[in-house]
Amino acid sequence: MQLLQSLILAVFFSYGVLSLPHGPSGQHKARSFKVARVRRGTGELHGPSALRKAYRKYGIVPAKLNIDLADFEPITTEHTAAVAASDDDSEPDQTGAVSATSVEGDAEFVSPVIIGGQKIVMTFDTGSSDFWVMDTRIQETLTGHTEYNPSNSTTFKEMAGYSFNVSYGDSSYAAGPVGTDVVNIGGAIVQNQAFGIPTEVSGSFVEDTNSNGLVGMGFSNINTIQPKAQDTFFANVAPSLDLPVMTAALKSDGVGEFEFGTIDQSKYSGGIANVSVDSSNGYWEFVTPQYSVNGGELKSIGTVNTSIADTGTSLMLLNEDVVKDYYSQVPKSVYVDSVGGYIYPCNTTLPNFGIAIGTESLATIPGNLINFSKVGTNTTTGESLCYGGIQSNAGESLQILGDTFLKAFYVIFDMRGPSLGVAAPN
Repeated sequence: MQLLQSLILAVFFSYGVLSLPHGPSGQHKARSFKVARVRRGTGELHGPSALRKAYRKYGIVPAKLNIDLADFEPITTEHTAAVAASDDDSEPDQTGAVSATSVEGDAEFVSPVIIGGQKIVMTFDTGSSDFWVMDTRIQETLTGHTEYNPSNSTTFKEMAGYSFNVSYGDSSYAAGPVGTDVVNIGGAIVQNQAFGIPTEVSGSFVEDTNSNGLVGMGFSNINTIQPKAQDTFFANVAPSLDLPVMTAALKSDGVGEFEFGTIDQSKYSGGIANVSVDSSNGYWEFVTPQYSVNGGELKSIGTVNTSIADTGTSLMLLNEDVVKDYYSQVPKSVYVDSVGGYIYPCNTTLPNFGIAIGTESLATIPGNLINFSKVGTNTTTGESLCYGGIQSNAGESLQILGDTFLKAFYVIFDMRGPSLGVAAPN
């Protein structure tokens, strides 16, 4: 069933919705490429793990409300190392198609990236701007990872005097020298892409065998390479594309794709709601001043009324007052400290959630896409309990729209402007 209802273009004022140009692009296949996403692995989603990962990334300190349930039995998770995907993914063909993988449900998206002829499974992330890869110079054993070996590349060049050091709120980090090499993603090639080749990484990265590094798709001004920040892969490849865009068509069932260089009219219905992006902080950041729950009245989001679109985060992290308002309309929902968020009986029908995209359009996420994962059991009633895809940003100055939001739409990251567009997916 088409999710045409997932985008409502609501005119708040008398003027119409500004549309991103989306006519036929007449693209050349050599200048556009796609990364198809398929389901891989048998792991299940786990909401609290997704929340912890997002909090770690943005340095968010969770609030403790001292609220727990005596009859709540949480699911316990056991980490299982993922088999490296670099050996069984087909090589990119001339049309630029390349396979991707969804690990542990759709909590993490990974894709094969060819660096100096070596295929490495990595994460695409619009919420950061660093490109770094697990490599043979790291001074510890990396069980379960595929490592890039600079010595095996005839095109690798070390950038003398350059280094990178990316760190996160929980003190996790990756640091080391910087080099350049030929990077090929689905047939799109950057000849001298700069990236970090860490000699040190924190344990959390070593333990995350789902990915071997990061391809940041944010803006280059927050790249951490010193003494001079370097351009991202997206910034470097954009001039060679027919359109300087990346589109995301992500689905909840483990299929979807990223596509670069074209806006595919077959992937969406109706118009495109377009909003200007403020790139000064390095993010795909835009104004989101209002919201609604289940088609109700439009309400002001408050003073923190900007959001970022982040393909590297699974959940939607919103202002606490907005989150409370949403779950006030979810029967039997309750905040539980031990899982860091709101839970509810899994047989609950969740309300839709609408968030303003700029001042002219309301993007509505269907309730079924907000149901994130099973999280435990009520030992008194025997009911299965689930974790919501909308949770608190713990008072941060930004709202973070991750996959819970992105899965509901056809999303366009456009370097022109820059701007962000959303449309109802086919």
